[in-house]
Amino acid sequence: MKARALLLGAALVAALAQAPAGAQSPLPGGGPPIEIVARDGIEWDRENMRYIARGAARVTQGEKTIEAETLTAFYRQPEGGGTEIYRYTATGSVRLTTATQRAFADNGVYDVSSGIVVLTGRSMRIVTPEQEITARESIEYWELKRMAVARGDALVASRDGRRIAGDTLAAYFEDAPAQGQARPAPQQQRQPGAAALPGEPGSGQRLDRVEAFGNVIVTTPGEIAQGEKGVYNAKTGLALLTGAVKLTRGSSQANGDFLELNLNNGLYKLGCRPGTGSSCVRGLFVPDRQGEGTQRR
Repeated sequence: MKARALLLGAALVAALAQAPAGAQSPLPGGGPPIEIVARDGIEWDRENMRYIARGAARVTQGEKTIEAETLTAFYRQPEGGGTEIYRYTATGSVRLTTATQRAFADNGVYDVSSGIVVLTGRSMRIVTPEQEITARESIEYWELKRMAVARGDALVASRDGRRIAGDTLAAYFEDAPAQGQARPAPQQQRQPGAAALPGEPGSGQRLDRVEAFGNVIVTTPGEIAQGEKGVYNAKTGLALLTGAVKLTRGSSQANGDFLELNLNNGLYKLGCRPGTGSSCVRGLFVPDRQGEGTQRR
């Protein structure tokens, strides 16, 4: 059995090495050589054109790794010959790792040609140096669009205490500046050995913006804002909420049709839709314990 596992493992490595090059997804898809490790061996299912690695299975390619109890690679044979892996599935304690991101789920599917990863199961999350994305139903990562879509009690939580929640969240990423184009601000300088921050040379990607839909809640250490839809710009720290907006700060509360909130300094602006007048904006502002009013611009 051990010899058979080694033989099939070698065949799988050879097949995976011929997968399309240049994939930039959390799952291996092509490029550098691929290493396969499985405690209970690797099966080659010729009839269904797939390879199955079982028992603490791990696929490593460069800085990308996928781990699960069972990993399956589906392949096809192009007209020009060779073998092409077009889909991976992972089940049981799934963990995906790149240089700057980690993802966890019970199940995962990666379509190589489209560059789409779908995570399902319990405790789903994607972790970056500055944010964590969680959801109850599913998390999708669209490599070509540089977008993650979280569905069902979705949440994007930042290390600085900012949280954006909603029924559905779409998080868009952008390439971090290349070395020599930008340097981190003094307050972002990291200690030796610490993880790179998004935007630092070599960090790969950083969060650009978040679009939120349904029961949207934006939370900072001092405020809670609620609405039906929302957009957050990570670079400017500005958030725009629309639809039955409510802003709460301590014992104070304000309501309106839309809210512009600067998460960097806590300044906000409540407004009304055109034609509704100013009566839609209303609030109750309660002084804090030090006797200072909580009203802001």
